[in-house]
Amino acid sequence: MIALVDCNNFYVSCERVFHPRLNHKPVIVLSNNDGCAIARSNEAKSLGIGMGTPYYKIRELCRKNEVNVYSSNYELYGDMSRRVVSVLGRFTNQVEVYSIDESFLGIDERNDLLDISQKMRTAVLKWTGIPVSVGLGPTKTLAKLANKLAKKKHSGCLIVRQNDYEIISSVEIEKVWGVGRRLASKLRLIGVSNALDLANAPSEKIRKIGGVVLERTQKELQGWQCLSIEQCPQPKKNVYCSRSFGQPVRSLSQIEEAISNHVFRGVQKIRKEKSAACGLQAFITTNPFRINTPQYSNSRVIGFDAPTDEPMQLISTAKRMVRSIYCEGYEYHKAGIMLLNLQPKAERQGLLFCENAQSKKRMKLVEAIEEIRNSYGSGSAFLAAQGIERKWEMKRNHRSPRYTTNWQEIPSIGV
Repeated sequence: MIALVDCNNFYVSCERVFHPRLNHKPVIVLSNNDGCAIARSNEAKSLGIGMGTPYYKIRELCRKNEVNVYSSNYELYGDMSRRVVSVLGRFTNQVEVYSIDESFLGIDERNDLLDISQKMRTAVLKWTGIPVSVGLGPTKTLAKLANKLAKKKHSGCLIVRQNDYEIISSVEIEKVWGVGRRLASKLRLIGVSNALDLANAPSEKIRKIGGVVLERTQKELQGWQCLSIEQCPQPKKNVYCSRSFGQPVRSLSQIEEAISNHVFRGVQKIRKEKSAACGLQAFITTNPFRINTPQYSNSRVIGFDAPTDEPMQLISTAKRMVRSIYCEGYEYHKAGIMLLNLQPKAERQGLLFCENAQSKKRMKLVEAIEEIRNSYGSGSAFLAAQGIERKWEMKRNHRSPRYTTNWQEIPSIGV
């Protein structure tokens, strides 16, 4: 049996852990640069605040209804997510982290499934403060469907099997995992309006509309397990790092700082996976939504003679690339990089005579920086190219403290 454990209103729940006064009050969390609502408490939803609504459109509504507004605090959310997964690992050794707030679990059917589900909910809430819902089914798709219903009608836990026709038929086709609006509109044309209709539809028609992926979803609704628990994620082929600027940027030096930070973050990711990059892409762009300002965007790609995970080399290369595509007179909105064609570092074939003492010294420095950052936080050590003031950084005017990852922001109790 497969269980899907989903954290309820996860970003909001993380904020509530450290601010119990927020319980039963409207709370929203905003996207990068405080752009739009990406998480809402049930109380905020009842006020009509929709997912993805731009903050400037609801600012007055939030003020009138005393909605608590927070900027995204990804350091906190990522750490709380790891804590939730750690608790779930006590119940089974089959855990697939699907997203920051969702995990698939393999559960032995010899257990009392609802009992173990409630125990998981209780343990996660007790040890992390995060409320979760648990949906169970013989397949991932049915577990997803069960989880969606468990949040609303079944006290946080629900089992859905392929022969629970009444329950399956209650789920509209748009709400089925992997079926979006575009596919749903096509399916409705052939009379498929809910999950049960999809399960019972002729497979040839389903394959013609959505290919093998949609046919796989259909099989999963019928109880055939097509998607197994992936305990070892597939290695990434590319790593993308980018952020919008907190304000329009004209200065090349600020863009170079931003690019250097994106490269450093990207290198951290591939080093954790013990990978190296065979190429690098860098790009800059103005804001296409500001139609009254001059528009410009450009990018450049370069390949390496040998795969690398050396941040200083990659930063130096990225800065040269940005200089070659930068044009004066524009207000830039965003910059970013992509580390391309990643390969396992153990399989890397270097160049003859390229490994020198200077390169080894640089990597020792990088390892020292990583060790300091791991112990004292991301702001404790960095390369000079990353800048100090970082005026280009995204706006997070409503960010809460990074309670669990920064020594300077640990909460004080009874002081």
